[in-house]
Amino acid sequence: MKWIPIITNENDWIFISFIAILGITAFIKTYHSFRFKEFLNLLTNNKYIIIFNKKERSNTLFTTLLLIVQWVAMSICIWLIFSFFNINVSIYNIHSEYIIFIGIGLFILLKLAIQFFISYSLNINNFLRSYLFIRLSYSNYASFILLLFLFLIIYGMKSNIYLVCLSLLIFVFIHILGIISFVKLYKNEIRSYWYYFILYLCTFEITPYIFINYWITHQY
Repeated sequence: MKWIPIITNENDWIFISFIAILGITAFIKTYHSFRFKEFLNLLTNNKYIIIFNKKERSNTLFTTLLLIVQWVAMSICIWLIFSFFNINVSIYNIHSEYIIFIGIGLFILLKLAIQFFISYSLNINNFLRSYLFIRLSYSNYASFILLLFLFLIIYGMKSNIYLVCLSLLIFVFIHILGIISFVKLYKNEIRSYWYYFILYLCTFEITPYIFINYWITHQY
């Protein structure tokens, strides 16, 4: 009996990431089947938002697992874009993919922590929690779409920067749909907090990405 050697390369971490995402998805579908089914219909109706918005306060496992999927999807996408433009962010001989994973993870956690801190400070906790739940729901949904594109780009066809850009445009478009959905559902509450809401959008949904783009373009 001869052993068949496994050929490894620098992209093995992507394959492992996709396997991990399949495992997380299988777990969610098994133990949260009804919620996952409603989640998949997010773009066609607001049933998922209406049912699980308040329930999210006592059970965050579902959203947390999907947030991990989003973290992996964004990391792979950023790594792919950096690879296209030959951008290397290696620090102390640590490979760029690990730096990107850590950076994206810290960015997501720090952003959420600051958002919750501000919601408590301005006494708009319930309002902002509802917004965060809707935004995370749509961004998590967008991450699944992004992953499908990334899988096709990496394994199904020759890598194409235009296809990556298209997938990012769809990702951003679904994000915008989340904001529109929130405005429709909470238009009365927004009237009371319109100043804070606009300030929040400018501070946390636009400014961080402007700084990141500025840093990348001037660093490399």
